[in-house]
Amino acid sequence: MPQLGIDETLFTPQAQLELAAKLGIQANEFVIGFVGRFVPEKGLLTLLQASTKLPLDKTWKLLLLGRGSLQEELMKIATDNNIQDRVIFIESVPHNEVVNYINLMSTLVLPSETTYNFKTLTSVGWKEQFGHVLIEAMACQVPVIGSDSGEIPHVIGDAGLVFPEGNVQALANCLLQLIEQPDLTKEIGERGYQKAMVKYTNKALAKEQFEFYQELVNGQ
Repeated sequence: MPQLGIDETLFTPQAQLELAAKLGIQANEFVIGFVGRFVPEKGLLTLLQASTKLPLDKTWKLLLLGRGSLQEELMKIATDNNIQDRVIFIESVPHNEVVNYINLMSTLVLPSETTYNFKTLTSVGWKEQFGHVLIEAMACQVPVIGSDSGEIPHVIGDAGLVFPEGNVQALANCLLQLIEQPDLTKEIGERGYQKAMVKYTNKALAKEQFEFYQELVNGQ
């Protein structure tokens, strides 16, 4: 259970025609999106490498919202593979503006990867603990793709696509599947939306917590 749910009055499906035009995104383009830190454990290198495997005759773009140490390397990979014109970098924005960018996306990808660079006395490494941006995208009816790191598969369930973390080809296959099957893309978006409304809104989480504590009291 996430510590914070989603505000369904903010994270909701809404057209972003002006923002799309400003960023040079055409109505027929499939927009692959990422929101988060540009750091190795978020799997951005896997995402960019997967994008290089997508056919160039397909109309797609990659929208990366955030900042971090990997940005220069990501730009180099894009340039080396001649897809720099398809990649859009957006600096981090206030949280209440993130929804505008999510609503530009045809799919949101969270390709997090387990790392052992952060060992502590109580942990052998880092795995994605929840991935709050997943439920924000679901609330916007944006289909989600996630790696199998940590809690991501449990958050997504049957409301999105999951691939083995770090597997470039598997992620490329997921992306191509959605690009080539708009009906599937729409269906996954609708499933995610329903799941977010039932399980992940602030109201739904408050109800679940109330029922949990009520059971504890009744069990005494």
